[in-house]
Formats: sequence, structure tokens, C-alpha cells
Amino acid sequence: MTAQLPTPNWANLGKNPQLTFEGVTLIEERIRDIEQRRIPELRPLLVEDERDERDVAAFEGLLFEVEMWQRLLAETTVLEQDPENFDGTIALGVRVLANLPDGEAWVTPVHPAEAFFDDERVSAESPLGSALLGKKPGDTVRVEAPRGTWECTVVQTDPGLLAPQ
Repeated sequence: MTAQLPTPNWANLGKNPQLTFEGVTLIEERIRDIEQRRIPELRPLLVEDERDERDVAAFEGLLFEVEMWQRLLAETTVLEQDPENFDGTIALGVRVLANLPDGEAWVTPVHPAEAFFDDERVSAESPLGSALLGKKPGDTVRVEAPRGTWECTVVQTDPGLLAPQ
């Protein structure tokens, strides 16, 4: 009997998750990599006489991951951009040039499921992501993080990760 795999926190966030177009593409690429490369690499190891149970666990974990991604994509709405009505307000998928304590950096608040794909994406549920949502260039926000509170100023916004309508 195999152990029940833990469900990621983002899988329990409710219906109609909103992802960026690029986030959907990256998830689809991850599913393809698992199905076309990683699972086929493990499959021969599962039929050996002295198979390693770690390989079985890895195989089951990959199947579970694909199922979670597919479930997420089935419920997803792709965030869209309306350039004529973009007023600079920070929402999911809007890139933000922010003045952070250690210098300026581009960050993009996104659904937690796509936050790990690169260093620019931050979960909208993270202290920084949640502090930025709804703000505009020129606004300064207080970020209440586990390691202390700090200020961040919104320098510029760009709806670049949103799909064109």
C-alpha cells in the first residue's frame, strides 16, 4: 500500500484559478516533460526483480503531479490584458518594478501554482505579492514578512504577462 501524497496548498484555493498565459504554457511544458521524459525513464526501473521502492514513489509522485496540473488547467481562466483600460493598478500577472530594500527589481504577483517558475514571479499570497495587489506606481507599501516589516515603493507597472484580448 502506498502513502497518500500531500495536496499542494494552491490546489485548495477554490474554483476558477487565474493564471498568466505564460504560466499556462510553462505548466503544459512541465506536464509534457513528465509524460515524455521523466515517466519513461522510470518505467523500466519498476519491472526489475530488485526494484527500488524510491523509484516507485518517484513514479507515483510524477503521476500525482500530472493529475494536479491537469486539474488546475481544467479550471483555469487565463488572465487577459486590455491595454486601453490599463490604469497601472497591480493585479495578478502585472509586472511591477519595485524599489525593495536591496534595490530595484521586477516582480509579478501570480497564482501560487505558477510562482516557482522563475525568480520574478511571487505568489499573490506571499507578503510582498499581497501587499502589492491593488497598488499603483508611486505607492509605498508596508510588507509584513516573517523576518520583519519593510517598505517597498512601486516605481512602474507593465501588463506584460497578460494575454492579449
